[in-house]
Amino acid sequence: SDVHGCYKTLLALIEKLPNKKDSKIVFLGDLVDRGANSYDVIKFVMDNNYDCVLGNHEKMFLEYSTMLENDRKNPSLVNWLFKNGGEQTLSSYTSKEEFYKQLDFLKLLPLYLEYKDYKTKDGRYLVVSHSAIGQTWELRNSQNEVNIKRFESQLLWSRYKDFDNSEIFNVYGHTIFEEPLINDYSSAIDLGCYHSKEKISNPRLCALEFPSMKVYTQESLED
Repeated sequence: SDVHGCYKTLLALIEKLPNKKDSKIVFLGDLVDRGANSYDVIKFVMDNNYDCVLGNHEKMFLEYSTMLENDRKNPSLVNWLFKNGGEQTLSSYTSKEEFYKQLDFLKLLPLYLEYKDYKTKDGRYLVVSHSAIGQTWELRNSQNEVNIKRFESQLLWSRYKDFDNSEIFNVYGHTIFEEPLINDYSSAIDLGCYHSKEKISNPRLCALEFPSMKVYTQESLED
C-alpha cells in the first residue's frame, strides 16, 4: 500500500516476502509525497518493472509539477507543496533529467489493474486500485465524460465507500486504518507508514498476499 517516499521501510518489508524482490509485487499508488525518498521509491518500482496503479498523490504531482517553472505562486501548487508533501518529493530529486523521466513513467500508470488468473476460493478475481472501487465498477468502460470523471474520482479520492462487486476482490489503500480491513470481497491495507506515533499508534507499511490473505507489515525505518 501507500509507500509515500518511505524507501527504507519498503526495502525492509520486501525482505519479509516469500521471494523478496522476486515476488510478484503490485503497488497501490501514492509512491510519492510525505516521506523523504520519493525518487528512490519510483526508481525502485521502475527498475524492477513492478506493477503500480495511479494514486491521488501521483495525480497531484503530475498536475502541479507543470506549475513549478512558471506559476509558483498558484494556490494549488502551494497546497500540494506544503500541505500534501510535495516539498519532500521535490527535495528527493538531484537531476532534472530523472525528474522528467519519472513523470513520464507516472503518466502511464492505470487507474486499476485486473488479475483474472488470481482468484479467491469463491471465484472472485483480484482487482487493485488506489481507493475502493465502490459502486462505480460498472462505469469502467463508459465513454460518457461524466461517468469517466466519476469513476476516476472514486478510484483516486474516495474515502472507504466499500461495496460488494460480486465478480471481483478489490485490494486498495488511500484511507488509513489501524489494522488491515479484510472481508469477503475487499481489503483495505493502508496503515499510515509515514505518520509519527503521535498521530497513529502503530504506523506501518503493509502488504497483502493474495489469495492467501496473509498480511506482512513493517514499522517505519525512516529518519
